Amino acid sequence: MCGRYSLTKPIKTLKEHFQAIAVSLEHDKRYNIAPSQRVPVILAGEQGREIHALRWGLIPSWAKDPDMGNRLINARAETVHEKPSFRSSFRKRRCLVPADGFYEWQVRGEGKSPQYIRLRTGGLFAFAGLWSEWDSGQETLRTFTIITTTANRELESIHHRMPVILLPEQYDGWMDPETSSDPLKNTLRPLGEGLLDHYEISKTVNSPKNDSEECIQPVNDRKE
Repeated sequence: MCGRYSLTKPIKTLKEHFQAIAVSLEHDKRYNIAPSQRVPVILAGEQGREIHALRWGLIPSWAKDPDMGNRLINARAETVHEKPSFRSSFRKRRCLVPADGFYEWQVRGEGKSPQYIRLRTGGLFAFAGLWSEWDSGQETLRTFTIITTTANRELESIHHRMPVILLPEQYDGWMDPETSSDPLKNTLRPLGEGLLDHYEISKTVNSPKNDSEECIQPVNDRKE
């Protein structure tokens, strides 16, 4: 699964990396993004890619209760095309979720050790995401979910699932509304080996109230 991630790059860098032509938000460094928070997401606009602030936790357009989004922060790649909560968005509303790292908790003995996972280059990437609009009658909420798949061999000792990570050469195909179902399914696979790095961090990240650089500091580098 994917329940926390980081996005510390400025909007200018996001615009350049994702070749976005419109921005409708401000963004500060985020080291501990958690569900229900509003964060930058790349959507397909009429003139190209646009960056908007969406809330994490997809609320289907037909939902009666917005709390449903709390249960839909992730979508399984194996069934995303057929689940009622996701299938419409999978066909029409795919998005890129910018990130520069994410967290997973590795079971060790009777406890869990938080791990920070990122590209070895330290650069930006995108989670494969879906988005939706929900109209309460008083306001319209835009929300998103992150698609997950089975973990690759590098990460399977930490957790059996991982988010689907897309690299720049995959962005166009994922965002193109004309891309057919079969190529999309082939995209929803674990990232190839040798591209990720991970290390143990402190339990500071356990609380979403903590959102500082300390969250990504390796345990061995912490000052007593």
